[in-house]
Amino acid sequence: MRWPLWLLGMWSLALAFPRVGVHEGFTRLVFDLPSAQAAYRMEERDGLLTVLFPGLSAPAADLLVNSPEVASVQVVPEGGGVRVLVRTRGAVEVRTSRLQDPERLVLDLTLKKGGGAVPAPAQPKAQAPKPPKPVVLLDPGHGGVDPGMVGYVVEKEVVLDVALRLKRLLEREGIEVRLTRDRDAHLSPDKRADLSMRAAMADSSQVNLFISIHVNASPTRTARGVEAFYFGQAQDPRILAQVIRENGGGEVGRRLTEEARSVAERILSDIVAQANQRFSQRLAETLGRKLSQATGSPYRGSFPGDFFVLRYAKVPAVLVEIGFGDHPAEGRRLADPAYRERVAQGLAEGILAFLAQGAFAR
Repeated sequence: MRWPLWLLGMWSLALAFPRVGVHEGFTRLVFDLPSAQAAYRMEERDGLLTVLFPGLSAPAADLLVNSPEVASVQVVPEGGGVRVLVRTRGAVEVRTSRLQDPERLVLDLTLKKGGGAVPAPAQPKAQAPKPPKPVVLLDPGHGGVDPGMVGYVVEKEVVLDVALRLKRLLEREGIEVRLTRDRDAHLSPDKRADLSMRAAMADSSQVNLFISIHVNASPTRTARGVEAFYFGQAQDPRILAQVIRENGGGEVGRRLTEEARSVAERILSDIVAQANQRFSQRLAETLGRKLSQATGSPYRGSFPGDFFVLRYAKVPAVLVEIGFGDHPAEGRRLADPAYRERVAQGLAEGILAFLAQGAFAR
């Protein structure tokens, strides 16, 4: 469960691991440790600060901080340790200190100042400033230890190839493209942590669109066509089963779907989230139709779904199923590089059509 923390002067919230305090100019995270020998390591990338505590245990937690420096904090228990994912609101400076009696690690996070940057040359008054490039974040699903669906194709291989082709097409149009992965690799062997790290990249002021690319499957191996999803509560039992599979499958998938569903329920009372959901729905519809037109594969529709990877996106975000990899005809087509190029072209046309509507903001 995520708990809102409202900034009223200086406050703190007493939680076991970590304790969070918001102060004037910085956010403090306090980790209570069992001994002075407790080790940790820390890394920062793309608005995500990760702190690893090997050998420790702590319950899973999902905290909405919403301070000027920190958006949220997640605690992810892993085999052999604990991973803490801190989503920041920009590049941060981290000041660390170890205190004793009791033993604890203190992290003070402040936003980096931009004073060290070299000023750009002054533009002539008659010259209008160039508009910023749209930034599209592509998420090739699965990867590494997680192959995704396996049929006539392996999902992790197909979606990576399509994402790389799509990146090339969008860059030709002057769009900046980022990838959650650019090779056969997972972000974490733990499914919850892996999806959380992908989601964190979409929770950024530097991204305009988030598109997660997947290959579908059906129990009967007879379904074919393309589908697109935006974040919301899945109503159809078939869609719910599909959501659970993409969220990791089995007990893990059911648990992560329930967590995502609790976030989806809060959209009903959040005007900003509702607006973003409408943009996401429009993006899903546009991508699905353009993909169907480019490939000839039937368009099966766009639907709400409790996808864990979409739950924190503050920009239009969708998950696209580019076809059924276990269908005898469509699965074999997905194995064809020429067909994958048409898939990438369809997705590119959908993205360009959506951006042309001006339904995004930096």
